[in-house]
Amino acid sequence: MGVDLKIEHQEDLRRSLRSAFGINTRAIRLRIDPSLDLIYLSEIQLPGSLDCLEALTRPEVIAVMLRKASLEWHPEEGHAIGRGTPTLAALETGNCFLTANNHKIHIASFTNHSAHPNHITMELLGRPNLLEYLRTEWFTLEISGTNRRRLVRPLGFSVRLEFDVVAQQALAA
Repeated sequence: MGVDLKIEHQEDLRRSLRSAFGINTRAIRLRIDPSLDLIYLSEIQLPGSLDCLEALTRPEVIAVMLRKASLEWHPEEGHAIGRGTPTLAALETGNCFLTANNHKIHIASFTNHSAHPNHITMELLGRPNLLEYLRTEWFTLEISGTNRRRLVRPLGFSVRLEFDVVAQQALAA
């Protein structure tokens, strides 16, 4: 399964809160950690009826486990790698979650040691059965974590998830 996501560049948190809530800057500095500008969250709601999930959700399938999780960078058109161009190397840490029917499961993560400009291979967190998450009408895929530095432009990337499937016939054999 491949999904395109984007981490938008953060506008000044203090300015956005001041305009939204009328809070003065001094009060915000006392209540909000400045490192909040370095937190990102990118999520997308996906239907369980996606063509790429058809093989995973057939009636004879009894288990679906994550085999591999990775991120791939999408460079902005007209912006080569260089000063000010965000790449995946800008990400310090990250976590991948699936959410369905008010249940959230942490399936993979990464640290700056596995972050390269074009690609990140995430570490899998166990081998839970994800079938009930993928068989729902809608589920949410989330990537969240911290940046090494504040993003000045959006960071586009794809999330690639590969699964192992266990079917009822395979158990009988």
